[in-house]
Amino acid sequence: MFKSTYYHSIDERQRVFIPAKFREELGENISIIKGAEKCLYVYSEEAFAKVSSQFMGTKNRGMQRSFFAEVSEVSPDKQGRISLAPELVEYAQLDKDVVIIGAGNRIEIWSLESFKLDVKPLNELINYDDFVF
Repeated sequence: MFKSTYYHSIDERQRVFIPAKFREELGENISIIKGAEKCLYVYSEEAFAKVSSQFMGTKNRGMQRSFFAEVSEVSPDKQGRISLAPELVEYAQLDKDVVIIGAGNRIEIWSLESFKLDVKPLNELINYDDFVF
């Protein structure tokens, strides 16, 4: 399970460093897709197989084509960086500063600006009386 928050930069060649704890769980075969918000979802091979099975189960071939056509497959280099496709960088509005967060079965890559605007602190989202800590 992915958890925690890391702050990094994207370089001029559109590469971003993936923290070692995340790389260990992601493995060598990483799939990246556009997230529901202006971020990128990054999956291990196993987690992506579970997500993609939902699209394979539909009879909507157009949806299948669109989903699988937009998947970017990458592997970390020796320094732990992954290269991001230009269309993914544009979609997520990634500039220099990025935030990489654990989100359970995936990690998410956000621009620092979008992260500050769109990701709310937990105490603003839940009623603590509904949970046991």
